[in-house]
Amino acid sequence: MREDERGTDGAPGVTPPPPRKEIADRILDGMIRVFYAARQHSQSLKQKYGITAAQLQLLKILEKRGDLTHSEISDLMYLRGSTVSGIIDRLEKRSLVRRKRSRTDRRLVRVTLGEKGKELLAGVPRGQSKFGALRHFVSDLPKSEAESFATTLDKIATFMGAGETNPEDGSACELDTEAENL
Repeated sequence: MREDERGTDGAPGVTPPPPRKEIADRILDGMIRVFYAARQHSQSLKQKYGITAAQLQLLKILEKRGDLTHSEISDLMYLRGSTVSGIIDRLEKRSLVRRKRSRTDRRLVRVTLGEKGKELLAGVPRGQSKFGALRHFVSDLPKSEAESFATTLDKIATFMGAGETNPEDGSACELDTEAENL
């Protein structure tokens, strides 16, 4: 029997657990692959529909929640206000969204989904994206495994400074809210 086939107590057939560094490397590698797939998905959306994943996410949030302020959108998308303003600027130039200034408080600006935005959303298949497939995959995991995974992801996101998710409002995964239809 080879040395690597012995357990820590030397018992044959019991594989020792991988070293912590090896596990950390596997996790980091997996995250990089997920980020790469998300980037490819965004590029694919841009080619097919002329819209990025972040722009589509913003449109879907407005469709689901109605008119929102910049800061509300920023919180839901886990993005800085300046980044959200840039996304809104590009969507507004294409008449996909509109900014509406409050009559009572001119400082308050709400973003609303425009008719062209509704038309674009109607043309994008729901539940067909990689994010929809991912939601479907995760929802099929055993509950304890899914909860453990979610807890670990929350810890990683917090460590990376990405904010926290709020399971109460469903803001954790707005990219494909129709994944149930897969």
